[in-house]
Amino acid sequence: MTGSGRRVLNESEVLSRLRSKRGAPGYRAMFSSWLGGVITDPALMQVPLDDHLVHRGHGVFDTCTLSSGRLYRLGIHIDRLLHSAELARIEHPWNKDDLIEMVVDTASAAGIRDGAVRYWMSVGPGGFSPSPKECPEACFYCIIFDPAPLGAEGLDPMRTGISEATVLDTPMKPPLLATIKSNNYLLNVLTHMEAVDRGGTFGVLVDDDGYVAESCVLNTAFVTNDGVLCTPPFDGILLGTTIRRVMDLASGELTREGLISSVSQAPLLASEVRGDLISEMFLCGGDTHLFPVTSWDEVPVGAGEVGPVARRLIELLDGEAFGSAVGEARDFIDVPYDD
Repeated sequence: MTGSGRRVLNESEVLSRLRSKRGAPGYRAMFSSWLGGVITDPALMQVPLDDHLVHRGHGVFDTCTLSSGRLYRLGIHIDRLLHSAELARIEHPWNKDDLIEMVVDTASAAGIRDGAVRYWMSVGPGGFSPSPKECPEACFYCIIFDPAPLGAEGLDPMRTGISEATVLDTPMKPPLLATIKSNNYLLNVLTHMEAVDRGGTFGVLVDDDGYVAESCVLNTAFVTNDGVLCTPPFDGILLGTTIRRVMDLASGELTREGLISSVSQAPLLASEVRGDLISEMFLCGGDTHLFPVTSWDEVPVGAGEVGPVARRLIELLDGEAFGSAVGEARDFIDVPYDD
């Protein structure tokens, strides 16, 4: 017995309790460089507590989408992961091809054709001081899991639109942390919570000078009344992969179709992209997620409904990722399966 009156658990009890706690969370496979392989039992998908990723936030992560047995835009996400790792001063032995191979192997072991993908790089386990010098090796972890539904049952916020609120009490991240996709996500979480408290969904951050920045985990974009799709510059915010793809699609397909006149990336005063001063507003991220904003701070955006630009972009992003359009070959990596 311990001093608290609780028993010290043996190995079989730990495994039994882990499995009872986990239930069926939809975690299909996890790769751990620390263990040197892939785990398919959700109860055993663990990260060491002394990994600095856990107790210091000294780690970076990224995501991609597994669709029809192909990893969509994994390469560009790995590029961002490596850039984040460099800024976070994580020394590691892997190149881009190494990391892609580990993600592909994890997806193959998961055995599913459609799912969500998330992966982390950390300075590794080794102790509880702030110094990574105590960590003998960097670690890479990857997990394949069933994605959660975006909205309440029967509702799709990408089709119906969302309400948003300006976040006033939660500070923005300092520029360095904002440009690294790191595990320091406390301010992101607080931004989301405050937004919900104010009647919004993800929240809109505005800097001290009144310029629009980003959302808690998404980039912001607007369509002006004269048809310009505009988004803030990446100074001091995350270099979003989805917004970059949206800008490419807008300057190509949407311009040819006459839905917009041009694309602009420049500082945007919040006071100049509100209400009937714009025709559309949306937030985007996660490769395929584009959320039309129909009201901001309880004021309708444009006509107060999902607009044609957002609808067309959702169609194009879905078509690329989920197979109804060809997309670019470099954006897809086939996953080999045993069956």
